[in-house]
Amino acid sequence: MIGSRAVLMACAVLALAPAALAAGFREKSFAQVSGGAWQPARFWCDTPGRVLALSGGGTGPGTLTQWVGGVRSQVAVTVGADDAGAGQVYTPLTFAGSSAPAPGFFVHSSNVQNVQDPAYRMTHVNEFRVPAGSFACRFVPQAAVLAATARHSVTVWESDGRVTYASRNRDGTPGVQLTGGTHATGRERDEYRWNRGGYGYVLVVGTARAPGGELRVERAGRVLSREPLLAYTVSRAR
Repeated sequence: MIGSRAVLMACAVLALAPAALAAGFREKSFAQVSGGAWQPARFWCDTPGRVLALSGGGTGPGTLTQWVGGVRSQVAVTVGADDAGAGQVYTPLTFAGSSAPAPGFFVHSSNVQNVQDPAYRMTHVNEFRVPAGSFACRFVPQAAVLAATARHSVTVWESDGRVTYASRNRDGTPGVQLTGGTHATGRERDEYRWNRGGYGYVLVVGTARAPGGELRVERAGRVLSREPLLAYTVSRAR
């Protein structure tokens, strides 16, 4: 938790940097729901054993999608009004037929560590508390892309022309780390590519008009593996 004094100090520092304030970032998140369709995700959560996503437009009806071992399930929820204070935001969730233990079911996010502050490229989604349990979410504040497949958690950093990749296996063990990548845009998608030892690692993410994406590994023009994304967030400069 960040105290009010720390927040005031941070604001004072930012007031000295109007150019940084003017820049900032804008993030968009998407999740693959029933039938392979893609929808904007209000929040999503990447954990070692599970991926969760809440879709819906504010308060009222929403959908919670979960993937465990790549198996997807969905349930309707009622989303309550945000309860914000002291750097925290709790978005209450009601599940029909489920009795929530105190303090209830919710998504816990931050109103300090978010893209309204140029110090953060990603908004911090702390936790999903749902009938299946309480799940802490992966957070990488300066990531350009966060993505999840059934087998991997993926992070991309992009700054000053440098494009870096890191993955983590769904069982929690380390994956691959790569530097020296490229970023190409066009045809309603962004393609990030890295080459190492004759292998090409490619992450493709779609735009808001054509969401979706995949992670694949290539060699000598052949696709060796292809993993569809389950959910992702892309953060771009304003």
